Amino acid sequence: MTFEWIGVATLVAGLLSLIWGRRFAVTVCILATLFGAAAASVLTALGGSGLPPAYVLLGFLVLVSLRRDSWPYLLRSIRWPQPGLWLVLTAAYACLASVFMPRIFAGATYVFTIARTDAGTGLLLTPLGPVSGNLTQTIYFVGDAVCFAVFAAFARDRAGKRWMTEALIAAGCLNLIFALLDYATFFTGTADALAFMRNAPYRMLDTAEVIGFKRLVGSFPEASAFASMTLALFAFTFSLWLSGFRTRITGPLAGLLCAALVLSTSTTAYAGLVAYLGLVFAASLLRLVTGRATVPRLGFLVIGPLLGILVVCAVLLNDALTTSITDILQQLIFSKGNSSSAMERGSWNSQALVNFFDSYGLGVGVGSARASNVVIAVLANIGIPGALTYAAFLVACLLAPRTEPDPEMRVIREAAASSCLSLFIAGCMAGTTIDLGLLFFICAALAATPTGLLAAMRPAPRAVPARPSLRASGGPRPMPA
Repeated sequence: MTFEWIGVATLVAGLLSLIWGRRFAVTVCILATLFGAAAASVLTALGGSGLPPAYVLLGFLVLVSLRRDSWPYLLRSIRWPQPGLWLVLTAAYACLASVFMPRIFAGATYVFTIARTDAGTGLLLTPLGPVSGNLTQTIYFVGDAVCFAVFAAFARDRAGKRWMTEALIAAGCLNLIFALLDYATFFTGTADALAFMRNAPYRMLDTAEVIGFKRLVGSFPEASAFASMTLALFAFTFSLWLSGFRTRITGPLAGLLCAALVLSTSTTAYAGLVAYLGLVFAASLLRLVTGRATVPRLGFLVIGPLLGILVVCAVLLNDALTTSITDILQQLIFSKGNSSSAMERGSWNSQALVNFFDSYGLGVGVGSARASNVVIAVLANIGIPGALTYAAFLVACLLAPRTEPDPEMRVIREAAASSCLSLFIAGCMAGTTIDLGLLFFICAALAATPTGLLAAMRPAPRAVPARPSLRASGGPRPMPA
């Protein structure tokens, strides 16, 4: 086990969380999800796996939350009929599958698993058997369930939801700062200045280029991971803007995050952005028909298509710009299926489906199989039982905001559900495991938790019978002689 400098900073932030309380702990934990290329510690005993700073801070947040006035809400968030129950069932089956399935089906099928060779770390096709990934990936997923419960307890009232909203908006701003630093250090030849937060045992693609354009990675190891996080933060702020929530802040921030997605030159960014905006456009039309469309949403319906047409016309009128954009789209989208990377990822998905059928739909265990699509990864790792409970959890989180009676809290919960949807879309394009990331479960907790949870936990006051007044009883009784 090695300890890094960013691990020292993480430890300091965690200790401050114990002193300054849950609000500070929640904020730093949300901001720490941006450090996708960082490792607070490298666990050599588990095959050199990196421990992300966000999970370390999550541990401190759990310690802060385990107080007499908080732990009942942790349990409440995972009880029926809360969506957290489905997540707990998924985590329970994931634990059982990771322990038993690699042993029951050992040698019965071949899986793509992480291996470290002389050429570096990569995925190799090997016979199914217990590996260190079964332990690490299961721990991460159980941590996701704990993260959901902790943040659901914090989001039980209006103040908690507003504080989480502020933290997510701050995360969007910090993500843009890291993107600017990534550009500045690349073009000035000072990329080593960011080595302190690019110390995870992953392959760092921070200097990759496409047709002469630098791929934007920010604080992540590669453009696809940056695109997934940026798409989630864009979805959150864009949904708030469409609902008229703090439009002076959320509108410009959503525009800048959208620009960062375009500059990332990531297939996940382009395809995910188109899919997400298409769903939002359809939902906005439905709100317009039902008479619930806000002014920003009307502007999106009218100006959005016109702006798209103007951009296309401006590009077509400039031959040099047309050639550059055509080359980028050709390489990233139209010819993507013929690239070696796409063929490799396609083989992962094909083999993961083979693993699903070879395990008779029960899964080969969390961490045993890799894929390039979160749905296929779920089927291969936890089979049909885990897929059903996981899907129930996702659907429940997406539909939960509809029952919110408070208009402001409903807007916040819908924005969180929108962020979860965008992360799921990105996972369908580049998700290698069943873990959708801590930010997904943070937003899921915000979307799924009703604002009345605090009132529901309070015991109802007992009725005290009223004593008859002197007037009603005709005055005091005479004393006996």
